[in-house]
Amino acid sequence: MGLSQRSQLGTLNFSEQGLGKVEHTLNRMVTEQSTTNGQQDRENMKSLSFGMVSDISRLLAAKGFGDRPIDIVEALVFAMFVIADTYSLAKPDKDKAIEVINAFYDEMQDYFINQVVIRDHNLADAAEIQAVAAKFHDLSRGRFNAYGGKFKEDISDPLVMSCPTTVSYLLDNLFIEPIDKEEKLQLLGAVSDKVLYFWAGCVQHFKC
Repeated sequence: MGLSQRSQLGTLNFSEQGLGKVEHTLNRMVTEQSTTNGQQDRENMKSLSFGMVSDISRLLAAKGFGDRPIDIVEALVFAMFVIADTYSLAKPDKDKAIEVINAFYDEMQDYFINQVVIRDHNLADAAEIQAVAAKFHDLSRGRFNAYGGKFKEDISDPLVMSCPTTVSYLLDNLFIEPIDKEEKLQLLGAVSDKVLYFWAGCVQHFKC
């Protein structure tokens, strides 16, 4: 089964991570971020990405989906897309923004591989680590284009006040065991509101 369908990186299966463990991991990621000269924007982007995943996890738990394992990689690359897109929208120098975004994606991949895959899951085989890194790279870049296309569909419809197409695509890929149509409808509005809240907040944050 492909990485886009399940959170399975090499031999790692994140279906074993409940929402509580996901949030614990993300909180640790935030506290371990260090700021060096010239990296403030990227550090902010990383912290916002982890924060968004935690917020979505808590929302799912509040809606009664706390015992349904989610794909932490899918959640993370969706958050990365939101953060990168809002950063690009907020910054007048688009060439500089693209440079920062590319570095942000590279650093997120390095952090995920080193702190989650190697340290938390004790993966030591070099070939397997390289395979995991390649899969994360391909998924994060591919999903950026996929989510971008879905969001363009949403904003092209003047009658749509949220982002149902984008969020529907997220929900289709977010759970290890796919949810049914009724369950998706339960989540669609609340998750859309959360995404739009984050979207507006990130644009405002990056304009400051």
